[in-house]
Amino acid sequence: MPKLSNKPPKYAKLKNYAVVYHQGKTHYLGQYGSPESKSAYARFIAESRFDPAHCLPKEEGNVTVTVLAATFLDQAKLTLGQQNYGHHRIAIGDFLLKLYGDVSVEPLSRVA
Repeated sequence: MPKLSNKPPKYAKLKNYAVVYHQGKTHYLGQYGSPESKSAYARFIAESRFDPAHCLPKEEGNVTVTVLAATFLDQAKLTLGQQNYGHHRIAIGDFLLKLYGDVSVEPLSRVA
């Protein structure tokens, strides 16, 4: 499973364009240094911080509830306070994984 980082991807320059390199893809944000590109960068960072789906394995094999829960908890550890993270960890460990741990799931990005 990919390791999550506290560091967001960098706002970079490619010729006259502002870009973000993230997971092997180039995301164009507009003209480098413009208020629009900086706004697009802030939006990209905000959306990626709260979307753990981009951290799921890329291979075509089955993703189980256990893998999905681990990905969520990795993301929650970065974005939630310690107490809230602990509550999520307990709820997932005590209930979700005991009932559905080995069940396969299909991420929405693969369904469409």
